[in-house]
Amino acid sequence: MKRTAIEHLLKWSQNEDVRPVILTGAKGVGKTYLACDFAKSFYEQFLYVNFEHDAMASELFKSKDPFKVSALLLEYYSVNKTGLSLDNLSGDRLLILDEVSHCPDALNMLAELQFTGEFHRIIAISSSPIKKEVLDLYYHIPVYPLLFNEFLVAIAKDWYIETIITHFETDKKIPEIVHKELLSLFNLYLIIGGMPGIINEYLNFDNLLNITENHMLLMGTYRSYLSNISSDSEALKMNQVLGSIPLQLLKENKKFQYKLIRKGTTHAMYKESIQNLADRNYIIPSYKITSDELSKINAILEENRLNVNELTSFKLYLSDVGILNSLISKQVKPPFNNLASKAIMENYVAENLQANGYPIMFWESDSTAKIDFLIPKDGYIIPVELFTDENTRSKNLSVLKQKTDFPYAIKISSRNFGYSKNVKYVPYYAVFCI
Repeated sequence: MKRTAIEHLLKWSQNEDVRPVILTGAKGVGKTYLACDFAKSFYEQFLYVNFEHDAMASELFKSKDPFKVSALLLEYYSVNKTGLSLDNLSGDRLLILDEVSHCPDALNMLAELQFTGEFHRIIAISSSPIKKEVLDLYYHIPVYPLLFNEFLVAIAKDWYIETIITHFETDKKIPEIVHKELLSLFNLYLIIGGMPGIINEYLNFDNLLNITENHMLLMGTYRSYLSNISSDSEALKMNQVLGSIPLQLLKENKKFQYKLIRKGTTHAMYKESIQNLADRNYIIPSYKITSDELSKINAILEENRLNVNELTSFKLYLSDVGILNSLISKQVKPPFNNLASKAIMENYVAENLQANGYPIMFWESDSTAKIDFLIPKDGYIIPVELFTDENTRSKNLSVLKQKTDFPYAIKISSRNFGYSKNVKYVPYYAVFCI
């Protein structure tokens, strides 16, 4: 299952700067598979260490001498289940340290370990948050659920990708028969989502019968993991937030309301839990930008003022649209109404924008107009509106234009590609191009 992130790993491996790479992302997004697949494809040998499943692995890093640690690693894993031996472990060798956050000593020694010469390159993997100042020391590659273009590769429809990109760049309509086929594949993607294990389930059985069940099993894994790494009270609050998200997004006003968790709850009681979920990539916060803040958005982003602790008006999306689709189907019987469809589509767009490195923001003007997403680009704000069908008429952009200038806007819908009156029309399946 080819991932876009492997191109980042290839670029890193060919760079003269040999600093270790750190892969981060929620459990189940394919970090370990990505690292091991990369290792098998481009290295003669690799050594895989998992600090979560091998309790003794952390003991090997008790020494402060990286040369001694390297020797201990080679000795300890000479007879491990991967079949590696001391005779094999030579030459072009990669070291993979999985769930490195479980061993702070290993995380602190990554750079020193690199220069012992025993390992040509090092990849560290973490499902837990790592401080920004630590990530900045290394090559950081965040891994997210598969976007639609990666999904097309997984289901052997990758020839569509170049066509989508070309029409996105030229704004020319795609042939209608291809457009309808892509919308159909996109609807399939919304059901399955981007978690590699769920996609494999679909490919293995060639049907959707077990998709919802597997989404629920994955959510159960998340809940169990949060319980294992947190206090009982903190785990309860994080799981309450996760459980409320479908109801939050099924409202007309999708802003997060604490009363949907339980009566009497407050921002102060849950802000840390929400931030913890965001840091672990289980949720995607989208923050409200006021009209007064539109002209100051670059300063806000530079000062990193978009966080739950400082802002009380926000939306929350799940990290994977397929999981949300399954959860909503338990509340609203398909075919979905406009509210449910809009919730799923918003979640999908938020995933794409996050994966493409954009901050997730929205704007409202005294409840008279609203823009689903704002993209900072080339010193401007690009408004993004989302529609649940081909009807893309609204007055929202004209209201926003009175507040701030923008070179063009994006409207996402089932409508074909096009560009008219400073509006770029993007079909759902091309959002990964934005």
